[in-house]
Amino acid sequence: MSDKIQNIGNQYTSKKNEKKKRHELRKKVVKKRISVFGGMLLAIIVTLLILLLVQIKSNHEASSERSAKEEQYQKLQDQEIQLKEQLNNLNNDEYIEKIARDEYYLSNDGEIIFKLPEDSKQSKEDQHNK
Repeated sequence: MSDKIQNIGNQYTSKKNEKKKRHELRKKVVKKRISVFGGMLLAIIVTLLILLLVQIKSNHEASSERSAKEEQYQKLQDQEIQLKEQLNNLNNDEYIEKIARDEYYLSNDGEIIFKLPEDSKQSKEDQHNK
């Protein structure tokens, strides 16, 4: 059927054909632009998602490290309190006298110290606990 149809070479049909060709060319250009800009947009979105995931992982690691450091800080504070108590006790003459009597069996003039078998068991347990 298309063999039987001939185009008339007048001005109207040639303008219509040119307009149709320009329209098709414009559609191709628009499709190429959309694909290029869409690809760029997709690349940007993928990059941002990767950065987001890396940041979330980094934040999680920093959070766990921070909690570990806070726990370590709390232990050091407890140790500091304990050491301050020990320092206060070492500045106390009564405490030093008690330690000297209990651990080193020192006595005042005229005192006699008796060592019982139960005392040696308790002193060994105290040494193991320290």
